[in-house]
Amino acid sequence: MKRVIYSPILKSKRGEAKSLQHLAAPVKARIIPFFDILALKPGTQNGSEVEAHLIKQALTVASGWKQQGICYVDLFDINPLARGLEGKHPVTIVHNRLAAEQVRAIPVIGLERDVQYKLSIRAVVANGAEALAIRLEAEDIQLTSVLAARVKQLVGELSAAAIPIHIFCDFRSVAGQSPDVVRAQFLKAYLELSKVGAARVVFAASAMVPNMGNYKKDSFNRVPRTDYLVWQAIAKVAPSVDYSDYGVVHPDYIDLDPRVIKPSAKIRYSTDREWLIVKGSRWADNTSQHHRLSQVLQGKSEFRGADCWGGEYITTAAAGRKTYGALETWVTIDQNTHITHTVNHLSKVIEPQLAVVG
Repeated sequence: MKRVIYSPILKSKRGEAKSLQHLAAPVKARIIPFFDILALKPGTQNGSEVEAHLIKQALTVASGWKQQGICYVDLFDINPLARGLEGKHPVTIVHNRLAAEQVRAIPVIGLERDVQYKLSIRAVVANGAEALAIRLEAEDIQLTSVLAARVKQLVGELSAAAIPIHIFCDFRSVAGQSPDVVRAQFLKAYLELSKVGAARVVFAASAMVPNMGNYKKDSFNRVPRTDYLVWQAIAKVAPSVDYSDYGVVHPDYIDLDPRVIKPSAKIRYSTDREWLIVKGSRWADNTSQHHRLSQVLQGKSEFRGADCWGGEYITTAAAGRKTYGALETWVTIDQNTHITHTVNHLSKVIEPQLAVVG
């Protein structure tokens, strides 16, 4: 069996879940997706409203990864004070529903989660979790000297010493940061984390722009995939470190109300070193403009054609379709092409390194 090499971090939104549904089987076999449960909308009340939101998110995760192997599930964005019916903790609600939906979910925790979160994760571990994932934030990573001790203490508190530990060093956005500094910070932490004996260590980050507001309408733009380039530099020193990113979505994405915010049509297309971003005008004013945007992208030398479901959709959109889908459709397309290309390129990068190491 080939090594799992990539963990895309996705929101529990329908468009992102669909991007997984449309992946080819060989691509699915090489990823472990990481789902961030979507935050509660302002004003959501504890009890039935919280319960309904969390059940909906669990079902969305299941729609993308039911019976497809393990995945990570984190409630990082959920208000710590939120509770469902009968005072149930959100972690309990989500993991119980995922188990009922036959999703093999690995619980995720951070060093700074509160006592109730820890107790809920401990119950998930006791109920037969296959592994435990620990998500380290940039602030945690900078406290290198105590990092291994804090991780070991957390594992002990959760009674998880008998199961594999997966560690995500999540730098979130590294846009505008020095790649050399990020690389050095990670490798310093990695040396300390080697004392933990983790089954998997993952470098996670993103360099995607937070929004398209700085780009003119009807423009073509290039954004460096700095996070991926940093990982490649890390892998030369530590080839066992896996890669994770946020796909084409910024880590601090907020689920905005389209009735208030009028988003533009766009295509975000991943290459080895960049994202190609074709931006149109307000989508609500012209729902067919993806025809023209697809033609612009198709004319670029980096476009790979119908190499996956998303690439095929772009090709047919450029040729002219009866319908071009909704904005959600294009999130699915963008993430599908991103995940497919990242896995394919990672395979070319990792296999030769492993051969040399071996």
